[in-house]
Amino acid sequence: MRFFSLARAFTKQGANLPVTNRDTIIVGAGPYGLSIGAHLRLLGLPVRVYGKTMEFWHGMPQRMCLKSVFSASTLSDPRRTYSLSRYLADSGIPRQEPIPIGMFVEYGHWFQQKAVPEIDPARVTMVERQGNEFVVTRDDGATDRARHVVIATGIAPFARTPRFVRDLPPSKVSLAMEHPTFDRFAGQRVVVVGAGQSGLEGAVLAHEAGALAEVIAPHSINWVNRRYANKVGPAKHLLYPPTDVGPAGLAWLIHYPALVGRLPNETRHKIDRRAMRPAGATWLRSRAVGAVGLTGGVTVTQARAHGDEVELKLSDGSSRVADHVLLAAGYKLDLNKLGFLGEDILEQINQYNGYPVLDGGFETSVPGLHFAGAMASHSLGPLCRFVSGSHTTATHISRRIRQA
Repeated sequence: MRFFSLARAFTKQGANLPVTNRDTIIVGAGPYGLSIGAHLRLLGLPVRVYGKTMEFWHGMPQRMCLKSVFSASTLSDPRRTYSLSRYLADSGIPRQEPIPIGMFVEYGHWFQQKAVPEIDPARVTMVERQGNEFVVTRDDGATDRARHVVIATGIAPFARTPRFVRDLPPSKVSLAMEHPTFDRFAGQRVVVVGAGQSGLEGAVLAHEAGALAEVIAPHSINWVNRRYANKVGPAKHLLYPPTDVGPAGLAWLIHYPALVGRLPNETRHKIDRRAMRPAGATWLRSRAVGAVGLTGGVTVTQARAHGDEVELKLSDGSSRVADHVLLAAGYKLDLNKLGFLGEDILEQINQYNGYPVLDGGFETSVPGLHFAGAMASHSLGPLCRFVSGSHTTATHISRRIRQA
């Protein structure tokens, strides 16, 4: 026992150990980081995962549910052993759809304990390159080295903040996704800016907590429509793959990121716009229509606080008075704002509008540096923005590292 304790302590120092060509550090312990770790681990490749397990998901509203269907909500291990179905069966939990966030978070922890049991919760503060290696600094000041680094930190740092927010006191505006519950808004007038899934569901949850809620969005209010799936019944997989991202037919192209990655930029943009337009899940529609205000096609042009109230002026000439404004305006990714990539690395990464340009192995122009999740979506398509993209991502990244 004394020997193993010393061995673990020595391993923690990291920088003092010889680095092999396949040593990998993964930054982030959400669905993508855990899935990639599981693949590398089963291949017998040395891997260290930094981050708190499912941290971003822990902060989401408790009564929120996944937009994804059941078949598209499983994390990936090479043998498909630790599926969501397996977790429910082992835990004696009945299958539910839509899937509650709390259930998905617990599944993520179960997956981590089974597939990637050794996670370091330290936060990475800097990634720099020295020769053919990366030096990774943690928040405790310790450093670690590896030949490969995978960035799988998710979208949390990139929430859009509309300009009108600058004129409001912080107490009157917040992100819809940062509230564990909406009970504090009971009896209040709440305006939600943004009509994607988080905005629409946030408005519904605020209403169900006793608020008078309205959604305001610059586009029409859309709902996911699976009419073809309903018509063809069991044959729906001819039109929709299990990953279930995008409209009928197009979803099969999106299912293969390597194919999407070979298309011209403009074609990829068109696919992304079609597949990623803001919309609410089908199951949410009946709870929203008639319960919350749904105003599409307008923007907030000005906002001012008057005492305890907020006055919002809209582009159609109308105005609203609210007690609080919830933001759900989406995310604007920009790797330059990650905060922990060294200047030397940022200067060497080929970028497109803030996204890293990646090849089929999810690798940047900096050898050994990979991106997973939404950051990969420009190069490899919208599947990378969803949990269901974790299998393809983990497969390609682990294959590239194994071949290094």
